[in-house]
Amino acid sequence: MDYSNNTYQLNNDHQENVHLENDHLENDHVMIGDALIAHAKLTQQDKERILALQKEKNILFGDAAKQLGLISDADLKKALSQQFNYAYVHEDSRQLNQILIAAHAPFSEEAENLRSLRGQLLTRWFDLGNKSLAVTSANVEDGANQLAANLAIVFSQLNKKTLLIDANLRQATQHKLFDVDTKLGLANILANKQGSYQLTRQQSLPNLYILTAGTEVPNPQELLSKEEFAELLLDLEKIYDIILIDTSPLSLGSDVFTVAAKAKAAIIVARKDYTLAAKIQKLNLQLGQAGAKVIGSILQEF
Repeated sequence: MDYSNNTYQLNNDHQENVHLENDHLENDHVMIGDALIAHAKLTQQDKERILALQKEKNILFGDAAKQLGLISDADLKKALSQQFNYAYVHEDSRQLNQILIAAHAPFSEEAENLRSLRGQLLTRWFDLGNKSLAVTSANVEDGANQLAANLAIVFSQLNKKTLLIDANLRQATQHKLFDVDTKLGLANILANKQGSYQLTRQQSLPNLYILTAGTEVPNPQELLSKEEFAELLLDLEKIYDIILIDTSPLSLGSDVFTVAAKAKAAIIVARKDYTLAAKIQKLNLQLGQAGAKVIGSILQEF
């Protein structure tokens, strides 16, 4: 798997044209119209105008509203996301970092590319019965942490119970991206300083859970090498459908090999015109020697 320009989609999904009968069009307004009104976008008078045009032209409620200039395409997509239970963050939310494009702009081309990558990973790894996957890179600047976060979001939007683990105990970032408490996390669990723990759940993304890196420690390699980490993953795999593990890059140490080996597989993230091919080849080789299957590589441009 090799992607460039953040275009993760390899194949276009086949789409069929579905004929909608009149009774479907008449019922279409019930949830869509109510959803738009709930968002304070339409008045009851607006709704009546839309229904009249819908009946006249035999079109969908949302299309009629757009033709009348009463809603934007973004308004319609927001209403549809509510109707079809598709979670994302509204514009007025400041909790999640704006770099989490899958949450803030789920209808953008980049988010669609992330969904395509999600489909590839499902086919090549998760649909085969596997639960855990490490996301790593050669350098800090390659952006593996943000890709791991965005992937976790799109998996959760698929109604998969998704866990994102920040196993980068050297330079943790996920607590910053998701604005969550980092006092207790993976390091605390592995050091046996926290007998019980509670994962952070994202209110706006109800299927997404976060396990932060926790307290900064002087011995990340030793903690991640403990058998307790493998046991923890086995326990978590009984609860979650998808577990993505953000690792430290190779430039910060060899932790990545320990984590990827316990996850049993990894994807490598590189940055266009920045990451050296020799470093990617070295990382790929060493991951294989550590016992982790390399599912593919992703080339980002930013």
